[in-house]
Amino acid sequence: MQIRIQAVDEALVVRVRGDLTRAAARELLGEIDKELAPTARDVVLNLQDVERVDADALAYLFRIQQRARSGARRFSLTGARDSALRLFECTNVAAKLDLAASEDDALRMSVR
Repeated sequence: MQIRIQAVDEALVVRVRGDLTRAAARELLGEIDKELAPTARDVVLNLQDVERVDADALAYLFRIQQRARSGARRFSLTGARDSALRLFECTNVAAKLDLAASEDDALRMSVR
C-alpha cells in the first residue's frame, strides 16, 4: 500500500493506493496520527486508488474518525469503489461515516 498525505487548507488529504487490509489500515492510522499530532485538521481519506477494502480494516476507519473528532474536526471518505461501498452498506459503516461524492466535495464540507 502507498500513502500520500497533503495539507490542503484546514484539511489533511490522504490518498491511498493498493489494498486496505488490517495491516495497511493500522499503518494508515499511524501515518495520520503523526500528521494530526501537531495540529488538529479535518481528514479526507480518498480511496479512489484502493483496489480492495477488507472488513478487518473497518475498525481502523473508525479510529481515524475518532482521532479527527477528538480535535473537533471532521473525517470524510471519498472515491470508494462500488465493492467498498457495498461493504460499507452491509456492515452499516456507511451510516456512521461521512461519505463524499468527490475529494472537492469533502474539502468543501470541512470545518472552517
